[in-house]
Amino acid sequence: MKIDKAATTPLYSQVEVILEDKILTGVWDEGFQIPTENELAETHDVSNITIKRAIMNLVDKGMLMRQRGRGTFVTKLPTEKNIHKSEFIKMNEEISSSHDLLASGFHQAYPGVAKQLGLPADTEFVYLERLGYEEGELVSLEYTYIPQNIWPAIEQPPNKDTFVYDVLKKTCGISLARSKNYFSAAVANEKEMKLLGVRSNTPLFVWERITYSTSGEPVEYSKFVMKQDKDKYYVELELT
Repeated sequence: MKIDKAATTPLYSQVEVILEDKILTGVWDEGFQIPTENELAETHDVSNITIKRAIMNLVDKGMLMRQRGRGTFVTKLPTEKNIHKSEFIKMNEEISSSHDLLASGFHQAYPGVAKQLGLPADTEFVYLERLGYEEGELVSLEYTYIPQNIWPAIEQPPNKDTFVYDVLKKTCGISLARSKNYFSAAVANEKEMKLLGVRSNTPLFVWERITYSTSGEPVEYSKFVMKQDKDKYYVELELT
């Protein structure tokens, strides 16, 4: 593909498509250091500003990573995950393999969460706020709320290593039946920018989960705000 300066498509968008194609087709593999902005500008006969904008768009997509003093490198391509089958069911139990604890506590009322669960506005919750990591890489900001009345009679709130479903099943003695999941996109706010290390207006993948016991009681609400550059979700439908 060549740059068409007579086209209505902006030059930076054309460059972005060309560079993205090199990544997706494996011409530029993971870890590859791409040519400098000057070299790319000369190759495609466009300005450095055009190249810089195209590169920053690919950085925002998670396909390139800039390292100060070293250059720009191709990152690992997003992993495909089927949200309809067993891979998602496994992920549904615990999205991250390790965590950093940001906050936790007892006896807090969250009217918005209570409404989501169909509970009275003054319902008190055990709450947990964590950063989630997968293979040592930051992937999500996670919020979990469990109605206080079903939390076991222990002195400490949940911690960074708490596996929520394990606690509900093994410690609380609750049989889990199903979860209702909502998926949406959102733009990073100031808190998410700071904690997830993303730029202003970066799109994020938001997953909300309500878990129910076999008796139909809502026992957990979690919200996962996820960086969207590492995973790509799909649904496969049978047409016959």
